[in-house]
Amino acid sequence: MNCTRQDGEAGFTLLEVLVALAVLATGAVSLLVATQTHAARISQIEGRTVARWVADNRLSEVRLNVGAPPVVEMMGQAWRVDVQRRPTDDPELERVDIAVGTAAEGITQFTLTGFVDTGARRVEVQQ
Repeated sequence: MNCTRQDGEAGFTLLEVLVALAVLATGAVSLLVATQTHAARISQIEGRTVARWVADNRLSEVRLNVGAPPVVEMMGQAWRVDVQRRPTDDPELERVDIAVGTAAEGITQFTLTGFVDTGARRVEVQQ
């Protein structure tokens, strides 16, 4: 009884194994690139979300007429906040544009436009 096979179809050739490894390596690299891209996008979304929170807070501070510094810290990062006030056609309404970006990079990540009722402040001051 001879248990060994002697024909040419007994197993994979070296070339077949190398082709299979090349296909697997290509797939692994593609998966790694996709994972890195996904992680970078999640980080960008997180940054924009925190920038929106900073802008919302600043708009509330403007509405409450509270002075605030141009750089604030939130979520362990320094954020630069630029506020521009402009009059509107209504003399008792003011347009407020708030641009928020990281203090280190100086790139605006989020812009918020809101309106402030300046007539309500005048009434409070007159009383």
